[in-house]
Amino acid sequence: MADRRLACLAALALFTGCGGGVSRAPAPPASASASAGASVPSVPSGPSVPSVRGRVLTAADDGFTGSLRVGETALLRRARVGRRLPEPSVRGDAVIVFRGADATGAGYEEWEVRAVRPGTAQVRLPRADGDPAVLTFVVG
Repeated sequence: MADRRLACLAALALFTGCGGGVSRAPAPPASASASAGASVPSVPSGPSVPSVRGRVLTAADDGFTGSLRVGETALLRRARVGRRLPEPSVRGDAVIVFRGADATGAGYEEWEVRAVRPGTAQVRLPRADGDPAVLTFVVG
């Protein structure tokens, strides 16, 4: 799974780092593709949906809805716990989620949420103490 994430990250860097031409978003990672066909509730866009570009989101943001433009990113963090928790999963194909830099001793895990196409997607962040936190992203 880590090799697939690295391939997605490399493809994304290639597509977003090279000017000109037509760029296409890379295929979502395996955790996203399994649920990409699932429907995601429609969420209104516009000024009522705040931008999350560059923002750090956590499980405390459960239920939050935010907007990104294609190519923009937000960070997702989860406190490390004694046992290994599942990776975040994605419903919809508007964003991809991939592991961020892992700072040893930082006390948290980090992922980047990148907007890749217009639409709506939900990211589910598993928690140690209950249901996953659900964050909705509206990409325009």
